[in-house]
Amino acid sequence: MEKTEGDRRFAGSGRRHSPTRERVLRLVEAQPGPVTTAAVATAAGLHENTARGHLEQLHADGYVTRERAPAVGRGRPAWIWEATTGSEPRSAYAGLAAALAHTLATTSSDPIGAARTAGLEWGSEIAAGQEGTGTARESVVVAMRDQGFEPTDLSDRVVLRQCPLIEAATAYPQIVCSVHQGLVDGILHARGETGRSTLRPFTAPGECSLHLPSMA
Repeated sequence: MEKTEGDRRFAGSGRRHSPTRERVLRLVEAQPGPVTTAAVATAAGLHENTARGHLEQLHADGYVTRERAPAVGRGRPAWIWEATTGSEPRSAYAGLAAALAHTLATTSSDPIGAARTAGLEWGSEIAAGQEGTGTARESVVVAMRDQGFEPTDLSDRVVLRQCPLIEAATAYPQIVCSVHQGLVDGILHARGETGRSTLRPFTAPGECSLHLPSMA
């Protein structure tokens, strides 16, 4: 769902952000740690130069900070970006997620299967801690909201409008998405559903689509 004009904040010039700039800002704000220009561009469905322009202006307006990424090879390191508020308490989670994804990718004979298994266990734990008697579908939507995905339940799919780990998801998309799909299936299985979900990343700018078994 696109933000209305009243939801968008103001640039240093006094004009409201365009929908695209506000989307870029919200993507950075949703992250638990610093994020690269490339990851923001991928998640927002923008060319990297366009994403960089928005990030530079958000930095000039005080909405984001930037620092150089660790040097890798020759050339000047790229900038990484972080929201000025709201992301610091969860920064360790971002680093851990990236490290775990890298470890699975480089050491496991079946990294996608291992990621899904981890997600299934995670989802089962979440389901065990949920209260109320809502449907399995409602349990999934609540869990995804609690994890920072900003889900919107539509008739044919659940749209996820934020990814709290776009940096790791951009570097290791199959692994990170398999964890998240396993999370959903773990909740469904705990609620008696036997089918599997389908998670399609970046089906629209800033959106992923989650298809539940009953929606197939």
